[in-house]
Amino acid sequence: MRMRGPAGQPLRDHIAEVAAALFYSDGIHVVGVDRVAAKASVTKRTLYRHYRSKDELIAAALQVGPKVGFPREGSPQDRILGAFEMLERFLTGTHYRGCPFIIYASELTDRKHPARILIETLVYKRRAWFKARAAEAGASAPEILSEQLDVLFDGALASGAKRGELKPIAAAGAAARILLEGATSRKKPGQARSSARRNSSER
Repeated sequence: MRMRGPAGQPLRDHIAEVAAALFYSDGIHVVGVDRVAAKASVTKRTLYRHYRSKDELIAAALQVGPKVGFPREGSPQDRILGAFEMLERFLTGTHYRGCPFIIYASELTDRKHPARILIETLVYKRRAWFKARAAEAGASAPEILSEQLDVLFDGALASGAKRGELKPIAAAGAAARILLEGATSRKKPGQARSSARRNSSER
């Protein structure tokens, strides 16, 4: 019995990788289980031995499909802005196909679908990443800033894919910089009053 994929990976992972490539390029509903099995060079019976349903396969495919990378080094501000820069590499590298989360969510209308639940979890983690970096950068309201940054991020991905160009990414990155500078340059009311008192006493 075959246990490994062509690269030596577990056969289950190989099937998911093949499904991910097909679902991402051609769409979930267009690609059937028969086609995945044929492309993975396994029988349909073998596929179902690893994945009990197509829904389960879709969720597994989402986990191994294309993803946008996030910077691991640099200041919090640099990492936030770097995330937008990495969108350029992602879009050009995927020939402007776009965000897999958006692609999957647009085809899966049932919010209880395992892949939809996974998308919500992954998007929550992305917002949490922005929130953590915003807090580290000294943002006055990191949760609000994280929501704003995530909307910019998602919108840039969608617009860049639809238009087939990088201008939306550049615009989103510039807007993110403005938001970040505004959120981290404000002084708290108490700090502002103390500063004003110091200035008046120095005169």
